[in-house]
Amino acid sequence: MKRQQKDFLSEIKKALRGKQVPVLVLDSRWHKLFPPGNKPSDVQELEDEVNELLRRQGKLVNELKDLKKTKKKLMEGIVAGMGGSSERDDKKKENQQRLLLEIKERIQEESDELVELPRQIKEANEALLMVGSRYCFERLESGDRELKELTGEINEMRAVLKEKVGDKADLEDSLESAYSLMHGLFGHDVMNLFDRGIHASQGGKK
Repeated sequence: MKRQQKDFLSEIKKALRGKQVPVLVLDSRWHKLFPPGNKPSDVQELEDEVNELLRRQGKLVNELKDLKKTKKKLMEGIVAGMGGSSERDDKKKENQQRLLLEIKERIQEESDELVELPRQIKEANEALLMVGSRYCFERLESGDRELKELTGEINEMRAVLKEKVGDKADLEDSLESAYSLMHGLFGHDVMNLFDRGIHASQGGKK
């Protein structure tokens, strides 16, 4: 990578500090820059990573909702069965307590993971931005060079065209002057013969 690009990416990192970057895989502008089927492999890999983290986040949110509902039902069942004293009641309470403990542990584990996910998504998203920015910067550099080349070619063509327009004007003036002199010297009838000859050589086109 060129030094200019490294400096550019370094400036991007500084500019991102403390700022909220949109989740790129959810932004239509990103997909216009990197349309499906036309993405560098490293961009695709990072997109897949961000998408997987987002899917995991959504799954955990739904699982926690279900676990909390199950926990509430278990606690209600435990409270409702507190008056029972038979062996069967005791086994039921023991089983409910075990399930409640397992659910509490799962809720804690998944809550801890859910707390960490926004940071992981942010880091993966910024990594995607860094890689994508490099490609965009290279694309802009390449496009700018091509634009300058095309502009130079167009300017050269304009100069040649301008010169040819001048040559055409000079030739027209020279021909008109020669025709006028010839008309004066040779007369109308002779010039009519000349005109018909020119007309015939051009296929009758005016």
